[in-house]
Amino acid sequence: MIYYWCSILKILVLRNLQSEVKYDQTIRRSFRVGLFDCDGLRVMTAAKYPIYMDFVRWELIARSKLFNAIVKRGLAPTLGSQKIIYRKPLKIWSKFDVVLKSVGMDDKWIYHVHYFEQENEVKAIGITRALIWKRNVPTALTDIMKEVGATEKTVPPSWVLKIFEDDKEIIEHANHLKQPK
Repeated sequence: MIYYWCSILKILVLRNLQSEVKYDQTIRRSFRVGLFDCDGLRVMTAAKYPIYMDFVRWELIARSKLFNAIVKRGLAPTLGSQKIIYRKPLKIWSKFDVVLKSVGMDDKWIYHVHYFEQENEVKAIGITRALIWKRNVPTALTDIMKEVGATEKTVPPSWVLKIFEDDKEIIEHANHLKQPK
């Protein structure tokens, strides 16, 4: 966890030294698979992929106008759902890139696709949807996005929407199972 928070602090400190990006700009960041990223087989463990996805999303927020729009309102960007498809392993000490592409938004969610690339090959794909919270209540995303220059909603591809189609039903089912009989 120390590495995670040190990395987030580094992103926030360096935001003033890097060029600004647009809220929907595709960004690429290079990383190296470290010793503590790996399992016993010397490949990156599945638990590390979401962390690297977080780093790139944090960088997008920090380097865009989203940062000021979120901070001045006292809001919290929050991941709502994610799916990761693993194709090939990333081996210890190897360099890889995470490419973050914004693929759309609606009144509540912002959708991203994260590509884990190595030597021009996609090793894994992570698809996420995120929202903005204030005191446990989703905030109107429309106002924030207008402030940062989004003039119209971009509908995500149908394959992205389909991934999250049953999320609410799954949560309701899980809550129902936990109810005492």
